[in-house]
Amino acid sequence: MGNYTEHDILNAVADILRQECKIERDILPDTRLAEDLELDSVGMLTLAVEVENRYQLILEDDVENPPRTVRDVVFLVQKALARSADNLPQQDKNT
Repeated sequence: MGNYTEHDILNAVADILRQECKIERDILPDTRLAEDLELDSVGMLTLAVEVENRYQLILEDDVENPPRTVRDVVFLVQKALARSADNLPQQDKNT
């Protein structure tokens, strides 16, 4: 699984935004996905799928409170990674 820092996840999300969503501007934690990066629903879906593929996890889908910033995406990844780690068999957690 690996121990990912917030910085690691932020860099991965920024890489995905640049490579898969073709974003060519600076990407900071408080960068807004729709307003600043102009991601539409297809862009948001691309981001979500690529993040899930990169980390081999499933992000929570909260229709009432979707991620608005890059920091929100990082937080969702951190939550999903923690959830995945909690579901590992005990012997796998120690290796």
